[in-house]
Amino acid sequence: MMRPPLFAFLTLTVGTVFAGEPATDFSSLWRVPDLSPQLTGDEVSKVFAPWAERVKKGAIGWTPDSEAIISGARTELGPKLPTVTGLTLYSLYPVEAQNGQQTDSKQAKDSEMPATFHDYPILGQVKIADAAQANRWVDFLRDQIIPGGFFACDFKPRHGFRLSTTKGDIDILMCYSCSQLAFFGGSNLDKKHNPIFSSATKEILNHLFDNLEIKRDEPSTRRG
Repeated sequence: MMRPPLFAFLTLTVGTVFAGEPATDFSSLWRVPDLSPQLTGDEVSKVFAPWAERVKKGAIGWTPDSEAIISGARTELGPKLPTVTGLTLYSLYPVEAQNGQQTDSKQAKDSEMPATFHDYPILGQVKIADAAQANRWVDFLRDQIIPGGFFACDFKPRHGFRLSTTKGDIDILMCYSCSQLAFFGGSNLDKKHNPIFSSATKEILNHLFDNLEIKRDEPSTRRG
């Protein structure tokens, strides 16, 4: 049985710990981010701490090979997350909206149909129009890039990101259940490295959505 990629990554990070420090600086993975004013420093620290402690401890035992894998993922996606003018965070229902099949009982007005983000119904969203605030969140995403796995999965994204730039939008769908990411930007991602965002980003996003009473789809209540 193939292990989920996030489990495999944590095996790298919390496996045998040797004396010394990691040769490459990946400290941004465990550095507490500034996500104000959407979340206070205390809120972020509390949610982020479990992930930070696991990774910081495990990083001491990273081998050159594991560091190269992590570095490859971060190098592939990081530069594709540019400085932004705004950011939208989406809570999504992880089943694509059905097209067509109109019946007499299904002739709802467009205004009554749920809005979608790349065909996935939007349950709620947070728009960050202030560029400085938005870029703090993008910095956080960039810092939390890790390698995913390589296997067929049932892609069910519950989170989405729209990065607004002077050259257009960059959209990202993230399925944390199977640790796969879909990128819609000016260029494609190299599948060789399969970069994804760490589970810490999910926990932070969910905390923000809950604070704002934005509806979320819970994997524990549905298959997938």
